[in-house]
Amino acid sequence: MPHTHIPDLPWAEQRSPTGRFHSYFRNVSLALGGSRNAGPSSGGHPFDLQVRRLPPGASVCPFHLHLGQWELFLVQSGTATVRAGDKSYAVRAGHIFIHPPGEPHQITNSGTTDLEVLIVADNPALDACYYPDSNKWALRPPWHVFRMQEVDYFDGEEPPANDPTAYHPPPPTPLTVATPFEKRLRHIDEVPFESWESPKKNFHGTSKELSIALGAVRNAPTGLGGHPFDVELNKFAPGKAGCPFHSHAAQWELFLIASGTASIRTAVATQTFGPGDAILQPPGKPHQIRNGSTSEDLLFYIIADNPPIDYWHYPDSKKWGLREPRKFFPEPGIGYWDGED
Repeated sequence: MPHTHIPDLPWAEQRSPTGRFHSYFRNVSLALGGSRNAGPSSGGHPFDLQVRRLPPGASVCPFHLHLGQWELFLVQSGTATVRAGDKSYAVRAGHIFIHPPGEPHQITNSGTTDLEVLIVADNPALDACYYPDSNKWALRPPWHVFRMQEVDYFDGEEPPANDPTAYHPPPPTPLTVATPFEKRLRHIDEVPFESWESPKKNFHGTSKELSIALGAVRNAPTGLGGHPFDVELNKFAPGKAGCPFHSHAAQWELFLIASGTASIRTAVATQTFGPGDAILQPPGKPHQIRNGSTSEDLLFYIIADNPPIDYWHYPDSKKWGLREPRKFFPEPGIGYWDGED
């Protein structure tokens, strides 16, 4: 069970020559064993988690947009100005917002104390950034930064010819974002807790579905209105677990403990974690999180990727479950060809 205690991670520094862009960061996903800018097939994770601390007046990076990457910000302390598209917005601790590909954005510390933000990004294999203020581009990989000198599609491929019937690719469609930023900006206090419990009340919890509050369509890919990762804030009463001991076939989950005591069971052992701990649960690893306290609520975030297909296994009850359609069935006791011939 990969885990790390975020306050123990060292701060690395990123600073531009004059200090206009200046921040310190803790790479949580790297501490959990992920590889930088690599998806699961290359040893990485399907999402990347980072903590950034900005001095007063500083920005993380220039105003930019991504062609492929989504980024979610959770303000943990301080105040900031978020520039999104052609507008600016004031945010404070507790605000959460997401930038999809195609939206230029920038966050700047507008207060007199340090600003701390939690940043979650998906991990596309390829990405490019455009910087509107300076009219330059960056490619990742290989992380080259340049300004474009536009040429014809066939330039350099054959001698030039003045042929009006020659093929010319159509002009690119301008990048647009489907929903305005105002609908992807919420304060956590404004999002209600929703409760659930099992028939005999052995499993009980409440959660704030933050990604849904930011406009995500539940269990849907990005092309159908979903987000590439899902963020929830969960609260469990003393001694309670939210769901049975289980594993996912495809989904990755990360638990970030905000307050209280978490007792996390795996196939190997049961361990106790507290505020600042980040625990990663890859697919195929059975797990269960429970409030380990007898007197204090457990508050924690769950960050999960959003696979289009997933199913679950419950080792204690020896059953399986499908997310869609939501059906459950016992361990298979028949052969593959049973009923076929």
